Amino acid sequence: MRNSFKKHYHCRRDDSSLKEEPVSISGVWQSGQFIPADKKIKRTFYVKHVPPSVKLKEGDMIEIQLPRFVSKDAAGEFQRKIGNINDPYAPTELAMAEAHLPHVFSEEAEKIAQKAIVPPLEKPRRDLRNLPFCTIDGADARDFDDAVWGEKTVKGYRVIVAIADVSWYVLPDSELDKEAYRRGNSTYFPDRVVPMLPFALSNGMCSLNPNEDRGALVCDIELNSSGQKVKHQFYRALIQSKARLTYDEVQTFMDEEQGIASTVQDSLKTLIRVYELLLQKRQARGVLELDVPERKVELNPKGQVLAVHERVQTPAMQLIEELMILANVSAAETLEKLNAPTMYRVHDKPSSEKMERFNDFLKSLGQKSLGGDIRSSDFNTILQKIDGKKMDYAMNKFVLRTQSQAEYSPENIGHYGLALARYAHFTSPIRRYADLLVHRALVGALKLGKGALNERQIDDFNDLAEHISYTERQSATAEQGAVDRYMARYMADKIGGLFYGRISSVTTFGVFLTMNETGADGFVPLRSIRGDYYKVDEKGARLMGRHTNKVYKMGDEVAVILRECDPITGMMMFSFARLKDLKSK
Repeated sequence: MRNSFKKHYHCRRDDSSLKEEPVSISGVWQSGQFIPADKKIKRTFYVKHVPPSVKLKEGDMIEIQLPRFVSKDAAGEFQRKIGNINDPYAPTELAMAEAHLPHVFSEEAEKIAQKAIVPPLEKPRRDLRNLPFCTIDGADARDFDDAVWGEKTVKGYRVIVAIADVSWYVLPDSELDKEAYRRGNSTYFPDRVVPMLPFALSNGMCSLNPNEDRGALVCDIELNSSGQKVKHQFYRALIQSKARLTYDEVQTFMDEEQGIASTVQDSLKTLIRVYELLLQKRQARGVLELDVPERKVELNPKGQVLAVHERVQTPAMQLIEELMILANVSAAETLEKLNAPTMYRVHDKPSSEKMERFNDFLKSLGQKSLGGDIRSSDFNTILQKIDGKKMDYAMNKFVLRTQSQAEYSPENIGHYGLALARYAHFTSPIRRYADLLVHRALVGALKLGKGALNERQIDDFNDLAEHISYTERQSATAEQGAVDRYMARYMADKIGGLFYGRISSVTTFGVFLTMNETGADGFVPLRSIRGDYYKVDEKGARLMGRHTNKVYKMGDEVAVILRECDPITGMMMFSFARLKDLKSK
């Protein structure tokens, strides 16, 4: 990333090429030493230069600075105090600090956001306030990026996907833009959201709240009777959502045709029919269909885990997903046609190394390996064969690990998982900087007024792609780190307890688990497995006992005893339960 670009945006991102610069890490002050929050750092540090005004006490979370190359007796220089590990929401605070996640907006950015008003209705902005748009989101959603509307036409269907007109408010090189760029996206924790934009925008003027005039950039789509897109256009509009619907309400309407306000019923019926047609096309394309459960942690005001809910993908959620994909593809097509800068969402096919490991795993199960030009639908065929069997969980996990990581790029290589030739993120500019860039590119290419990309951003598109791909990974790491620490806190008083989980991976140093009840991650060190000498077969993702022929393999359900629980790193250590453990419980 060019120095001028980094300097302009005050980027705090670590750069491994700057070897002379020190590194900041977060952790906990315990027994007179600093314990790193990063589980990969296997040592403690003494802390120096603590200001007299700072009185450290046991369990205080702090940030220290270390030289790039750490000697055996290196001490960290005190930077700041974050809180205490016993605070209600300490897991989130520590995860944010560990990931160096920006979370405080500048005073200037806040002031600009608070002054935002509804865009004036003047050309080229169109008035669509008469159309009964609705938003469809989770019951706990607080900001609404997208609103949808549909109608039956003589030749098929018309669908409008209206997206919050964030580019109208967040102008290139403004203070709001710099803050949004630093974050790259919103980050979601069990107890809070760290938004990409200040609250006055993210939950206010850029949120398509019901019965309020809002600016939007819309994708107006015509489809034929079989659901094939005939044409589309993008323009700015003024809309007014007529209903804030939840996924559960829409699902009830899909199942029973009741529970929805009459003003949006006809539109919703049309959208449901369009979804059914799009779903057929999705299946025909061979979109990769994985079944890897996602879980949501519910907390009480004291930061204690009340429950862990599995996120179930319902047809109502899939309806919105398919409409958003339709708009995202349309955005990429329009920008390509106009030779405009395009920030693609790309997903490469699996690497040859990952495919070799996957085929080794298939062979260990007696399955035929995949060869040639492997399509995402080929993975679906394997998953369908194994569906409902003992290895179903393991196969889904292994297929997921075999995939390349999706990222942002101005160079298009297509989206392997979605089986699409071109794809861009257009539908969530409140929470993703990538979508804001796509909006700006459309505004500029279609001459829709203020908020277009400027020359500097166009010139720096490769650097922008690198940065937002990084911040996406940064947020994902922080989110998982917080969840791991909340789960470790929840399990801390259950040391010695018996639990059941599934083996999620096998490595040369031990076995990783996913617990059945909570979905929490755990680890069984190889050195703790008694009764035999175990050989690791990474190709077949299993451990094999030399004398007993006992096998532990990926996907197996196992009984384990909780041995250690670390709320600082979020690590939980288990051992395999023995027969006497099972009898005593």
